[in-house]
Amino acid sequence: MMELWELFSTFFIIGFVSFGGGYAMIPVIGSEVSQHGWMTTQQFTDVIAIAGMSPGPITINSTILVGYSTAGLAGSISSALGILLPAIILVIVIATFFNKLNHYQVVQAMFYGLRPIVTSLILFEQSVLPFPII
Repeated sequence: MMELWELFSTFFIIGFVSFGGGYAMIPVIGSEVSQHGWMTTQQFTDVIAIAGMSPGPITINSTILVGYSTAGLAGSISSALGILLPAIILVIVIATFFNKLNHYQVVQAMFYGLRPIVTSLILFEQSVLPFPII
């Protein structure tokens, strides 16, 4: 039971303080995995290779594999909840805050103005445009 809590709390902290996406979290996860002695460096490297080839976000995939390797199915669930819960909490808080501000005309105008910018960034990211926007 203590191992499940350790998995959950470790991945909760990683999910709460890490920024930059899944590939930015890999060194942090690797550091924690080796610090806790859950896997060797070679085992973690294999996990990252498998997680990268699997469909879905690499962070979730690697977290589930580390949890499974450490404590079986319960470990994979515990670690997955730990990494996902901070994002869920943050989205709920932001949605609540946004809901309170959404009725203001200024906020609506700002989001209306952001539409073409977001669309162009998505197109740029997908390499649809033959020239850089920025």
